Amino acid sequence: MKALIEESLLRIYALIVKEFLAILKDKSSRMILFVPIIVQCIIFGYGASYHLEHVPYAIYCQDNSKEAFSLHMRIKHTPKFEETAVCKDINCLTDKIDSQDALLAIYIPEDFSKTKQINIFTDARNTASANTAASYVTQIIDSNNSKDGIISYRYLFNPNNYTRYTILVGMCLGLSVIQVLLLSALSVCREKEDGTYDMMLMTPSKTYELLLGKAIAPVVIATVQSIILILICNFYFNIQIKGSVYSLLAMIVLFDLAIVGLGLAISTLCKTTMQALISGFTSSLILILTSGMLTSIDGMPDWFKIIAKMNPVHYGIYAIWNIYLEGRGIFDILNLLFPLVILGIITFSIAAYLFRHRIDN
Repeated sequence: MKALIEESLLRIYALIVKEFLAILKDKSSRMILFVPIIVQCIIFGYGASYHLEHVPYAIYCQDNSKEAFSLHMRIKHTPKFEETAVCKDINCLTDKIDSQDALLAIYIPEDFSKTKQINIFTDARNTASANTAASYVTQIIDSNNSKDGIISYRYLFNPNNYTRYTILVGMCLGLSVIQVLLLSALSVCREKEDGTYDMMLMTPSKTYELLLGKAIAPVVIATVQSIILILICNFYFNIQIKGSVYSLLAMIVLFDLAIVGLGLAISTLCKTTMQALISGFTSSLILILTSGMLTSIDGMPDWFKIIAKMNPVHYGIYAIWNIYLEGRGIFDILNLLFPLVILGIITFSIAAYLFRHRIDN
């Protein structure tokens, strides 16, 4: 028995080495390894942010009371707010919005001192910016109307309320999705196009050995890339790791293992590398968009939430947020890891069935 296990491990090791050599020697694969990290850091570190640094607004005030003047001055002297126009009628406000000279239009009616109500018009052609700007004004109004004088806001786990905290940390796994799916999806197709697929099937390796040999290399590469991105988040963007590094690494490896089965299933079904690339990119896009990383699943319809809960990336993203930003441990997030394990077993079983089915045929 010991000799059989050693022979099996030796065959798996040989397959792993072969996969690493095939990936590293291929120019297109090398591009996939390094380019996404650089592009992702630039885009998600600086460009992908809902945090507004500049809010142009127009205002129309009909109330000459002290309260209205105080609110106007508070808005005007709030950092990031720029007053582009002081209007004399409603049409002026709508014109400023239509021409995109103002993101917000604020109307203070003549009975404001009694009702404490104002009207806010936002340019909803960009809904994210409009909602964020409106929330800024709401905070100012709440502070102005507070009987205690000032309302103090505190953002837990993200002190400055920067979008990059959640998005960039989430993309540490988002990159894993892209890498694991593409590398594993290309593995079998590359064998078919290079003419080595039949030779691989003639080896004494069993089905599970072939699957493990092709799964380990993408998992290792994606894990290393996630570690690199975590180091960039921690040391360059100063997003401090609150939880255990070992818990973080364990969760990333578990997540990559849960995703690799899907990539191997795609690779088995596709006949060419072009089909595998298109399928891999499409699948990774769907998985990321339905995970809750970029848009909360709370805003999705009930029937679509069911689809999101069947997405392994959803559990991985929330798990890394819990460890990285909140400081929780592995045993604190078992409710997220258990579904991840179950979905990983399902995807890997499907890949094994498809792989065995193709070999038998």
